[in-house]
Order: sequence, then structure tokens, then C-alpha cells
Amino acid sequence: MSPSVTTLLGGALLLLFSPPSSAYDIGCVYPEATPEPWTVREMLSNWGSEAGVNDGMETPMVIRGTYYWGTCQAMCLHLHDPRVNDPFTGVPLGAPLPAYVQNAFSITMCMVQCDIHLVEAVRRTLSEEFKQWTKDTLKIEGVTLPSEAMEVKEAVDTYYNNGDPGPVGRLVLGADYDPLLMGHVAGFRVMLIHGSDGWNADGSLQYSSEADGAVPCTGSCRKFQDTSGYAPQPNPRTYPDLDVDDDKYACTGLCRRWQPLQEGNEVGSLKQQEFVVPHIGQNAVTYLRPVTTTLADPEYDIYEESLLVIEQLRVTAGDDYRKEQVRIMDDKLHVRYIIRVAMREQFGLEISYQDYLLFILGISVAEYDAVVHAWHEKKVHDYVRPTTFIKNWDADPLFTFGGDVDHPGPVEIAARDFEALIRVMPHPEFPSGSSCLCTAYMEFVDKWTKKNLGGRTLGDFTAFGTEYANMTELRDICSESRLWGGMHFRAAVPAGIEVCEGLGTLGLEFIDDIKDDSVPFEGEFYYRGDDRPQCGEP
Repeated sequence: MSPSVTTLLGGALLLLFSPPSSAYDIGCVYPEATPEPWTVREMLSNWGSEAGVNDGMETPMVIRGTYYWGTCQAMCLHLHDPRVNDPFTGVPLGAPLPAYVQNAFSITMCMVQCDIHLVEAVRRTLSEEFKQWTKDTLKIEGVTLPSEAMEVKEAVDTYYNNGDPGPVGRLVLGADYDPLLMGHVAGFRVMLIHGSDGWNADGSLQYSSEADGAVPCTGSCRKFQDTSGYAPQPNPRTYPDLDVDDDKYACTGLCRRWQPLQEGNEVGSLKQQEFVVPHIGQNAVTYLRPVTTTLADPEYDIYEESLLVIEQLRVTAGDDYRKEQVRIMDDKLHVRYIIRVAMREQFGLEISYQDYLLFILGISVAEYDAVVHAWHEKKVHDYVRPTTFIKNWDADPLFTFGGDVDHPGPVEIAARDFEALIRVMPHPEFPSGSSCLCTAYMEFVDKWTKKNLGGRTLGDFTAFGTEYANMTELRDICSESRLWGGMHFRAAVPAGIEVCEGLGTLGLEFIDDIKDDSVPFEGEFYYRGDDRPQCGEP
């Protein structure tokens, strides 16, 4: 009997059919030379991380990209496992899937194809590199660029925008659930959300001062440009008639507002910072809870706080451990890597592949909401960085870090030459984004492991040559490292923790709602690392 009808129920695609006669054998479809699913997933994650770093992505964009990387995995899981609901709507697929598609190997091939959609959104040439990498390294043939699958795009758009599942249903059934075609279905679905999440990722909007709002960009559009009209307040150090204290050590009024710092590279190119994506706190979609202003003004005594920053850097200048932790914790992909490795080393095959994909989605959605909440507070408070204020002391002598991370101790410098240990990120000081993000990591990981692994939590894990007692210590070092490096005043760290507390718990509830434990898993594998299937095996 041929496939019968496709219908729509609560946004879920229902495929009502008799099993096609051409059911594929995953042992024959999954290339023999391709690593097993756990390894492929880690290779995909490492490739994406390296590509983001090499492309110079700022932290918010890295986090947003990581979230969508996780949703690609979750969408492929949803399209291959009847127990897993749509990661965006929480709606089930609606009908039992053929048993032969319910396996980790099909899910993994789907993920590879889905990921190319995200890579192409960053840069077309990068997606071509990724396509070649899948062939050369993963040994998966047949992966195509999204632009080569426009029939699938039209079918997915017709379904999700117009409510007509017919075209996509016919494609899926006609291709016998081919894993790579399912990857295109997942990818185009993810990109529909990607293009309307309030980040202005494609630069299609521009701020108009006349309209006092976002309007269509008509030319020379830049990705992620601001749609809120944010601009730094005039700098009283440059225009002293505006608002200035006679005492250079006092700081009131405009002195307390964020100012762009100068950055340079080794070949002498200098530029002034811009607050990166200031609009996301008011415009970006969130998934766990709405954004509100929750933090009171810290009412810094900025002079006294700056003396403490200088002292922190004096200590750090002679402390290799501090220097290393500042460097590691600055890159949140490093922090996520620490967690990934610790999870695999401590719990190994106790965690199924499918549950691990949901773990990744949960930590990613908590991280995503965290950055949006932190950015909202940063824009509201618009606080100056220590570097800006201290440099205004000009010729005052300081005994602290002198700019060379390899020098084994502090040196005497003029205040005008003061810099933090590493690059100060292009956004206001309060609250700390790092303490916020690492709080979300800690809370989610501890709650997930306690729930799913008999009350246990990660403990005594080592990464990059450092041992961490538990997730709380990792969170604390991640937070304190921002003080060790001279990027923050003290109150920013507990404020970051405060604004993001609870997001880890909500992240766990989010994935618990997506996974329907009432539907039995009917496929051949609930994969933990079992032997791969062989072509022709019954």
C-alpha cells in the first residue's frame, strides 16, 4: 500500500502511512569508514568551535551558534525518535516512526546535514569547507549545501509558515526517510527560527533615528547590527565641558558610563570598540523565562574599586595559575569542553546517546537565555570598565601587570598605559557575563546528573592541566577569573550570578518537557556505544 495522507495537528507533522517497501538498512547506509556516532558528534562540535574562534566571533554570537548547533541535534532526534518532541514547540511528531529509522546512526547523519545550514549562515565559503570536511574526514558522501535542496526548503516553508504538510510529507516518504534528506528538513526548520529570533543575524534591519526604531536595511547591510539605537554617552574625559569632576579620582555622572576602548593588533591596525549586539536584551527571543530588569545599581565607589582591580592584577602578574584560568575561562567554548570531557570520562556509557543530545540542548538553551538576560542588564546599567577610569589618572605610577603575560611579576607603569590581563570585551561592565553563564552551566549540569544518574554529580575532574573539585568550584573560578584579569569591579560577579540563577533548573525542565517518557522507544538501538550495525544483518 502506498503512503496515504499527511495532516497537521498542533504544529506537528503526522505521517500516516504503510511501511514503504524500500525500507533502508542503516548498516548499509551508514558508511563503514565513518566513526561511530559518539565520535562524530564530538568531531562536529570541535569543528564548529574551531570555526567560530577562527572567524573571530564575539561571545554572544558564539553562544547563539552553540544553541542552534544543539537544536540541529535535537531536531534530528525529534525526526527519528517518537519520544522526542519538537525542540521549539514541544509538540510531538504525532505518529509512530518506522523502526528502521529509530537509531543513533540515522540521527547522526541527519545532524551532519543539518549543521551545514548553520555553517552556511555564517559564511558560504565556510559551508563549502564543511561539506568537503564531511567527505574527507567523516567519510560521509552525499552531503549537500542548502542551496542545492531548494525543493526541501519550499516544502518546509509551506509546512511551517502555511500549515500545509503535504509537500514535506511527500518528500520524506518518497525518499524513504533518507537521513540526509531528514537533515535538510531539520536544517530548514532550524533556520526559520534562526532568522526571526530578534538578533538581526542577517542584518536585514537597521536603526533609524528619524523613526526611532528598526527599519529595513536597504544596502551595505551588516550582520547583527544594532536595532535599538544604542550609542555610548559622550565621554567627559574627551569633552570636559559636558560633565567632569575637578578631581580626576572622582567619578560621577557621565564618567560612570561605558566608553569604547581602543584595540589594536600586531600590524598596527587600531579601532574603537562598539557595544556588541546591545539590542538582544530587548529584542531577542528567550525560551526559559522573559527578560526583566532585576539588578539594583551597584553604586560603586569607582576609585576604591579601581585600586582593588590594580591590586588583583599585581597578584595575577606573578601567578601562573591565575593567568591560565583567566585565559581558559574567557573562552566559554573551553568551559563547555571541560564539561563535555568530564561527563564522558566520569559517566561514560551510563548515558545514552539520545539522552546526551538532550543534555546538550538543555545546557545550550540555559546558556542562550543567560546571555540575553545578562545583555539586558548590561545595557540598562551601562557601566564603565575599570580600564577606562584608571587610564584617566595619566602619569600616576602603578605597580601592577605591565602588559606582558610571560613576565613573572608586576612592574611599574604609568596609569595611562594600564590594561587588563586579556582583551576587555566590547560591552559594559555590570554585571559579569561570565559569572552569569557559568552559574547556568553549574546549575543545569548538577541538576541533570542528580536526576539522571542516581543523585551523583561531577567531581574531581581535570582539564587543561587543572583539577576542579566539582561544578561549583568551576563556576567560582570562572567568576573570580574576571576579577583576577582586571575586567570587572567586585559587585559585577555576584550580580551575574543573581541574574542567571534558576536558568539551569528551567533548562532541565525544558528538556524534560521535550522528552515524552510515555512513548516506548521502538527502534533497534537506544545507543550507548554498542557495536555498529552490519549491512544485511536482520
